Amino acid sequence: MSIRILITLMAMATVAQADWPRFLGAGCDGKSSEAGLETDLSKVEVAWVHPRGESYSAPSILGDRLIHHGRFGDVERIECLDTATGKPLWADEVPTTYRDRFNYLSGPRASPSIEGGRVYTLGAQGILCCHQLTDGKRLWRRKLIEEFKLDTEFFGFTPSPLIEGDSVIINLGMGKCVAAFDKMTGKTQWVSGDQWGRSYASPVAATMHGQRVLLVFAGGESNPPVGGLLCIDPSSGKIHDRFAWRSPRHASVNASTPVVDGNRIFISSSYDVGGVMLEVLPDFTFKEVYRTKAYASHWATPILVDGHLYGFANNKLVCMDWKTGERVWRVVPKVGDAAFESPETGTYGASKYRPPPGEGGFGIGSLVHADGRFLCLGENGLLAWMKLTPEGCTILSSRRLFKADQTWTAPVLGDGRAYICQNLPGNGIEPGLICIVLKPIRQEQSDGK
Repeated sequence: MSIRILITLMAMATVAQADWPRFLGAGCDGKSSEAGLETDLSKVEVAWVHPRGESYSAPSILGDRLIHHGRFGDVERIECLDTATGKPLWADEVPTTYRDRFNYLSGPRASPSIEGGRVYTLGAQGILCCHQLTDGKRLWRRKLIEEFKLDTEFFGFTPSPLIEGDSVIINLGMGKCVAAFDKMTGKTQWVSGDQWGRSYASPVAATMHGQRVLLVFAGGESNPPVGGLLCIDPSSGKIHDRFAWRSPRHASVNASTPVVDGNRIFISSSYDVGGVMLEVLPDFTFKEVYRTKAYASHWATPILVDGHLYGFANNKLVCMDWKTGERVWRVVPKVGDAAFESPETGTYGASKYRPPPGEGGFGIGSLVHADGRFLCLGENGLLAWMKLTPEGCTILSSRRLFKADQTWTAPVLGDGRAYICQNLPGNGIEPGLICIVLKPIRQEQSDGK
């Protein structure tokens, strides 16, 4: 084998490791294997900007292809873009009449999933589609609201599709909680559960005690409000166990995706609840390890690094000991000033939500982990690299990409680039998907060696 071929194969392997093919990345944990990224954000360049439409959905990436899902007028558009240039490669449109009940954006919320040369998307109105990645050919479509007699609940369809084995797993909603569809044909494989509704959290899968299990954090619109974590056999839909965990407030949902490490799972919810650590026993039932008020996520999924959990609890950035559930520190990070310790509030209710972020504040931020540090995107467009350790929070560099509210979509990383979603207009700039270059893009060797 020539050196040139070997270098090419190594480069392809690097791309595969750095792909972001679904919500929260390849490992569904908010982590990327990217390395050698530029630390000083003042030096990075914007490579391209693509029209966003109405959307809270994060893009997904496989190799040199990016899938973007947004609403334009009365259609949801599923687009495939070239990652280097932003050039559209193909697009398909799905009609929609969905309107958000709370006057938020009416576009898609769920992120696409890419697997096996296929793209799976779920629109806000519950239309599940499968497209061919190469040319955008629509392979099948399911209209979940019509077929399963569901409603849009509080926020439409929000959980991202999970590809597990030969199935597409969807958190459906009240009365028909979780369903599996054949990923090749779209045919229903099983429907499981009837007590808990559709949450904002995406399902995850893990291997525990030598077997695969599905973990679905359910709980949407219901009166009284109910929900919690389901442990499900992915082959049959059998529910091994359920653990109730939900705010007592009617206008709330479970929104943060479960964090898994070994046989343990951490779930959390805002509005007077907090977090709980569960252990899955050999019979696949749950054992409660501890409850904590140290961390409670409104929607952003925290990230586990070296035995500590890092994430935003409203506008407060928290470090929590994974083993004990004890808070190590809690600060309100701000560019230009040292992060300051946040006073105790006692509750996580809407009445004590948070002040709007100022020019140097992040508000409710979103984190991803790469290259030994955290990339943080604030809810009004402030981007920063942070060093987060049990010793504290250090802002390494920052850059304001735009100033617009509802920047609630976490950054996506792939092949030396970061993709940032501006969801609302700001300072005369229309919503857009922004691609910034964090390291020199790989060039093929041309010397023939």
